[in-house]
Amino acid sequence: MKNFMLCLLNVGLLVCGQLLFKLAAQNNEISMLSGLKKLIFSPYMIGAVTLYAGTTILWVYILTKVPLSFAHPIQALAFPLVTICSLLVLKEPIPYHRWVGIGIIVLGAFVASR
Repeated sequence: MKNFMLCLLNVGLLVCGQLLFKLAAQNNEISMLSGLKKLIFSPYMIGAVTLYAGTTILWVYILTKVPLSFAHPIQALAFPLVTICSLLVLKEPIPYHRWVGIGIIVLGAFVASR
């Protein structure tokens, strides 16, 4: 149960990182070098990269405790959670066919983690 919870924590951190990447990308034009510099040094981007670095360390720790074949399907839950957070936090519209795909991913993660 502890290992499963660590996997879920890792998923949650990945979701937060994705939201921070999107927030960093919003209203940033990176077609010019100055825009790229602004993006790289934005607080959202720094937070996302820092979070991803920590998440990577946590992931390696998780892999010392459980088989990859157990942990990796749980990572798939990041896809639906990012989509749900995109809807709730970023107010992005989510079309019906994407919800169907998310349902398939959740079902697959459930089956694979058993």
